[in-house]
Amino acid sequence: MQYWFFAAFVAVVVFLFYRYVTRESRQKAAALAEDFPAAWRQILSERVAFYLSLTAKDKLRFEKKIQVFLAQTLITGVQTEIDDVTRVLVAASAVIPVFGFADWEYGNLSEVLVVPDAWKEQQDPNKEVAPLSGTLLGSVRNFQTSRYMHLSKASLEQGFRDALDKQNVGIHEFAHLLDAADGTIDGVPSATLPPELHAPWAEVMAREIQAIRDGNSEINDYAATNEAEFFAVVTEYFFEKPEKLQEHHPELYELLLRAFRQNPKKRFLRFAVDPREWLKTLRSRRKFGRNDPCPCGSGKKYKDCHLLQQQAAA
Repeated sequence: MQYWFFAAFVAVVVFLFYRYVTRESRQKAAALAEDFPAAWRQILSERVAFYLSLTAKDKLRFEKKIQVFLAQTLITGVQTEIDDVTRVLVAASAVIPVFGFADWEYGNLSEVLVVPDAWKEQQDPNKEVAPLSGTLLGSVRNFQTSRYMHLSKASLEQGFRDALDKQNVGIHEFAHLLDAADGTIDGVPSATLPPELHAPWAEVMAREIQAIRDGNSEINDYAATNEAEFFAVVTEYFFEKPEKLQEHHPELYELLLRAFRQNPKKRFLRFAVDPREWLKTLRSRRKFGRNDPCPCGSGKKYKDCHLLQQQAAA
């Protein structure tokens, strides 16, 4: 009797252990098996210029990465509601910097905490603080072996509202997590940048930071706070206004191409109408003829593309 009880106990323990160690893979498989919600696709199509710049095949891959991230990541509202828009924009912020890597997952992220707006704390050079104001828009914090991200909901939405202003707090914070993948948030993305480029990166980074401090750079002054902030700020610049980054900082741009394994400039410039400008137009509610080419770059007529989506959502 005792033998059978012990055997049953061992079997239960083994089963629970198996469920625990395979939890993430099962979540991922379940997410990949699901159809991508039409409401999420509309959010991406109306808010995320990076998504609009992708080919049809890459859009599907982007959507799958969104599903996996949301299946595996806890997003919690603190005194604010977490709706589909918030969830999709957080996920897009996470996917954009690592889209060049087939199987990247943020293994060091435990939870994303979303608060209504910016907040004030005692200033600390190791936290994400907006220049001059002492106001936090986002932060990445350590707790034991895990990291927690805080994001301002208002700032998250603003980051995607203007895709040409070189600022996106969501991308900024996930750049820190990418930087942290090697164990240290130090401005050197060692997990993705080839080892032979570490020294050139350090040289370019030091030169660019000094130029900012000397007032000889159009890169946001906050990038000169420290090396970690430099990497996060230029990551925003790289994904929002890559053509200007390449024009003014060609060495930096080439190194970021290698670090991210992406070329956002090439994606944006293949369109007759820039997807970033298209989103501005969409928000301004400028009228398009029903038979005009849809400015989103799909190749369809406006009446068969975004006009149809807007009518279906109404």
